[in-house]
Amino acid sequence: MKHFKLFIVVLIALVITFNAISQVAYNPFVANIMNQVNTDSVKKYLRQLSGDTSCIIGGSSYTIATRHWNTTGNTYAAQYILERFQSFGLTSWYQDINATIRNVLAKKVGTKYPNQYVIICGHYDDMPSGSLAPGADDNASGVVCVIEAARLLANVNLPYTIIFAAWDEEERGLYGSKAYADTAYAHGDSIIAVLNFDMIAYDGNNDGALDINTNTASMPLANEYYAIVNLYQPTLVPQVTTSLSGGSDHQSFQNRGYKAILAIEDNSDFNPYYHTVNDKFQYVNLPYTVKMIKAGIAALVTIAGDFKITINHTPLSSGPSTAPRIATAIIKSSYKIATGTYSPRLYYKVNNGPYNYVNPSYTNLDTYKFTIPGQPLGSVVNYYIAAQDSAGTLIATLPSGGSGINPPGTTPPPTTFSYEVANVNIVTIGNGTVSVGYPYYTYYMDSRTQLLYLQSEMAAAGATQGNIYKIGFNVISNSSQAMNGFTIRMQNTTTSSLAGWVTTGWTDVYYGTYTVPGTGIQYVDLQTPFYWDGVNNLLIEICFHNTSWTSNSNVYATNVSGRVYHHHLDNSVGCQLTGSTSTTGRPNINIYFNLTTGISNNNGIPKVYELSQNFPNPFNPVTKINFAIPKNSFVTLQVFDLLGREITTLINEEKQAGYYSVDFDASGLSSGIYFYRLSAGDYVKTMKMTLMK
Repeated sequence: MKHFKLFIVVLIALVITFNAISQVAYNPFVANIMNQVNTDSVKKYLRQLSGDTSCIIGGSSYTIATRHWNTTGNTYAAQYILERFQSFGLTSWYQDINATIRNVLAKKVGTKYPNQYVIICGHYDDMPSGSLAPGADDNASGVVCVIEAARLLANVNLPYTIIFAAWDEEERGLYGSKAYADTAYAHGDSIIAVLNFDMIAYDGNNDGALDINTNTASMPLANEYYAIVNLYQPTLVPQVTTSLSGGSDHQSFQNRGYKAILAIEDNSDFNPYYHTVNDKFQYVNLPYTVKMIKAGIAALVTIAGDFKITINHTPLSSGPSTAPRIATAIIKSSYKIATGTYSPRLYYKVNNGPYNYVNPSYTNLDTYKFTIPGQPLGSVVNYYIAAQDSAGTLIATLPSGGSGINPPGTTPPPTTFSYEVANVNIVTIGNGTVSVGYPYYTYYMDSRTQLLYLQSEMAAAGATQGNIYKIGFNVISNSSQAMNGFTIRMQNTTTSSLAGWVTTGWTDVYYGTYTVPGTGIQYVDLQTPFYWDGVNNLLIEICFHNTSWTSNSNVYATNVSGRVYHHHLDNSVGCQLTGSTSTTGRPNINIYFNLTTGISNNNGIPKVYELSQNFPNPFNPVTKINFAIPKNSFVTLQVFDLLGREITTLINEEKQAGYYSVDFDASGLSSGIYFYRLSAGDYVKTMKMTLMK
């Protein structure tokens, strides 16, 4: 296993659309098999393969001190693995490639699709060369995952055939897996998924983090594995990445067009004993290893058993309509979806109220439509979708993480979809499926990105002049890396093409620390609204300055020329980076405009007084209160409790005409309903807000 930091920008053309969100289904059968993973067995296999204790091979005692490719120890290791497979009653064999390369294989034939294969694999050779190379983490750990899976599934019948594989000579250049993948490709074998495990036993900081490495074609499999980890081993912290260089055996299959991923420990918490004589069992994090193996087996059984319910849904967007909203979902499974009392449901709640549910108002084959009742302006609606099979053994929610059977989804997932019934206009620019690492390029310590969106694009997307309150990017995979000194700047500009850094004319709209919270559309709430005049182009700069790095948060982008300027570097000051890279992948963006009853003049001065609904609402503990005054006025902005007692006065002074945003911090207050009142000239308006701690 070779592992080092890339110094290139990874651009990937994805084949999935951003609004098709799929989920695997929880299955007690899968959980039962996963929970049979035995810590003592894992420990025994790891100790024996890494030479920490002797084992029986061919009827005699032997200690596997090294598994380097040109040693006798490697030959004995292959025999050890084969004998384990045979002891489970599996059909097992060697695949001899040449005098030194020997793959070890076993098979469990599928009951429904015997000629379609799911492969679980890892390499058994290790480093360094010589008579002592324990290779406990790299890669006895991955092989132990394969052996434990073989032990548990030898007598379990599943629709797809499972191949258990231990590859040889990965360390020399993926030789064993390449030979197998090339042969499978030449024979036209149908391999539906390859799950490769390499270095899954080291977690030095005990944070449970792991990387799921993928390529473009395998991204759906990576996302599926990500969901399975969250569903069955929620204390692990997966992150999807495409930044691995040097390779592991999954890449042999990717190169032949098969869907394949790698599960591996966190790159930012890398094993310090890698490829040394000290990669010993004593440095293995056994609880972490067991969790990784459990997650791998849960994925294997889910895929080989086809235990899935897929829910595709385009989330509802915020807007001013108070009419009922229709949520459409495509729900598919190889198992029959329940009907009647246990048919799919949509659960929703308004503001901080309890969950209600609605059954489909329309059904046609796999298409379900749910009608959410209309809500008044100022409402925030949270919702999720749930479905189960007719036998009551599978349950899926979207977003994932919910549970409950008969009826489905009675326990909500940790995150839900949300939309506001508010005077807002969300403008989307770009629908491409290119993947780029900027503007959140945390694979380096420092990053600077400038993005240009033309007035013609804005207008075509439905934008009109007004205040921008937040911007969002569609995140493919999110990194846990916090971005310090995170700055967003904006300006109206006549510039129509970027040929270098724009250094003047900026208005800072956000400064602080930001971590991308998840996948899908992720918004950043601007600390200061920015007024787009509707006439000029919109230029945005996003930069940050860190002292550490992990992996990128990749976002969807569209290829355009002359509208992206980006650079990244370690140990610099992100917002002052001067190196440059002109690139074509401009991130797709959602721009959140506030709509008021008064339309601004071209000079940015509002025509009427206006007090907007605070945002977010409900909030904890800080919310923004925005208002507009068309002429110079003495302004008072006060907050009251439910009994009408004044809590605080936020503003009590003369203000010039314009738009304003004020932060209200309720850290010292109890949960409940509060009111805020704006007095300006003859204008007085009071609105309600909810503090929820």
